[in-house]
Amino acid sequence: MSKQALQVALCAAAVAFALIFALPAFKPLPVFWYYPLQHRWAFELKPTALAMDWYGRTALASATALVAFALTALVGRRWTPSARALGLWAAWVATACAIAMSLYVFQLAQRVPTPAPLPSWYQPR
Repeated sequence: MSKQALQVALCAAAVAFALIFALPAFKPLPVFWYYPLQHRWAFELKPTALAMDWYGRTALASATALVAFALTALVGRRWTPSARALGLWAAWVATACAIAMSLYVFQLAQRVPTPAPLPSWYQPR
């Protein structure tokens, strides 16, 4: 595999990672959720308590990026991309990353966290 084909495969993996990492924000998708207060994991669509999906979302995006890299590397063995193709792939990487980051900035800027209620046994000092 040529150096240019390897670069295209890495760009394809980066585009796949960015787009799949942002996909659950657009389309409900079951991922692994970690419940830190309960010290447990669950594969579900929506959490039932305080949970974070960063680990599950990152694992899903990483697996997709590996598949995209492998498929592009197989195609790249028979194809040597031009300098223009490398530039287009670099533009796709920048665009996919910008879309994913701007989506999270938009979602987090509008979030208003609500605190969990205090337990019934709590007595202020």
